[in-house]
Amino acid sequence: MNNFLYAMKESFGRMQKEIHIVLKKSTVTDKDKNELFLCVGNCLHSILDYAERVEVEEGEKGLLSAFRYVNNSLKHSKEVVEITEQQGGVSFPISFLLTIPRREVVWSVVDNGDKENQKKNYKKYLAGKNVIETCENIIKILEKYNF
Repeated sequence: MNNFLYAMKESFGRMQKEIHIVLKKSTVTDKDKNELFLCVGNCLHSILDYAERVEVEEGEKGLLSAFRYVNNSLKHSKEVVEITEQQGGVSFPISFLLTIPRREVVWSVVDNGDKENQKKNYKKYLAGKNVIETCENIIKILEKYNF
């Protein structure tokens, strides 16, 4: 396995593990948030490191563009300080009929980049969506391509 594929898969596994740890906690500390930011950022960078070395099919470029947008926003925009948020679980006040959405870590709304097409793709493919599921989707796509 090449080093970039290994790094992408390993960083994804570590990110998954960290997300599951955070979601099991009733209270999330600053250290937890920092670890989550580190793991998601590392996974994001590893995905893009691999993606820069392959040519994906036309129909898959929109999703990849969305990942490029959040990566570029994180690197180049001083306003972007978070790329994920937690959703779901129990919140107060409680109303009935009670439904408890599953707790998950999703991509934040990032609206600071200047590449309009990437921004549009980010909003379509990532914003508000599950981080693990979206990373898993792009990794499956990228694994099809060898370099």
